[in-house]
Amino acid sequence: MIDWTKYTRIAESVARKVANEYPGIDAEDLSQEILLHVVEKEGSYVTADYPDGQLRKNFRQVAVSYAGRERYKFLYHSAQYVYTSPEVRALFEKAFFRPELWENPPTKDDGNSVTAGGVIVALWDLDRAYGALPILDAQVIAKRYDREEPLSSAETMRLSRAVDKVVRVLNNGVVKRDAQAANHAGPGLRRVGARAD
Repeated sequence: MIDWTKYTRIAESVARKVANEYPGIDAEDLSQEILLHVVEKEGSYVTADYPDGQLRKNFRQVAVSYAGRERYKFLYHSAQYVYTSPEVRALFEKAFFRPELWENPPTKDDGNSVTAGGVIVALWDLDRAYGALPILDAQVIAKRYDREEPLSSAETMRLSRAVDKVVRVLNNGVVKRDAQAANHAGPGLRRVGARAD
C-alpha cells in the first residue's frame, strides 16, 4: 500500500527544486505529473517499496523529463522561434566540418550563419550541441555532412532525429541564457519606478 502523504510530501519537495532549475515551469504542475506517474506505475511502487532516496531520484527523473517536454513545447509552438532544423542542417553542411571557417566564424554575408531571435549561432555553440549527441547520432551527421557519403533509409531517419536533438539542445541553451539575463540585477539594469536619490 502506498503512503500517499509521504509520496505527496516527497513529490512536492522534488517539484520545487526542479521548478527552480526550469524557470517558467510551475512546481504544482511538476508535483501533479510525479503523482500521476506513481498512479500509473502503482503496482511497481508497491512491489519495490523504494526507500526515500530512490523515490526522490525516480521523482526527479519524471519531473525533469516533464519540464524538458514543456519547455520544448513552448519553444516549438510560440510565435517566436529560436532555431529550426533547416538552419542547423545548413550550418552542418556549409560550415561545421570546414576547419578554415573556425578561424573566421560565419557571418550573414557569406550565407553560412543562422539568425534566430536576434542571436547568430556560433560554431562553438553548435560544437557543444554536437558533442552532447550519442555517438551513433554524431557519426551519421559526420557521414552525411563531412564525408558526404550516401545514407541508407535507416541512417536518413537517424540523421533527422539527430538534427532535431541538436536543435533542442541549442534552443534549451537560449532559454537558459534568456532566463539568466532576465534574472540579472546588476549595475545598469533600469527598473521601472526606481528613483535616483
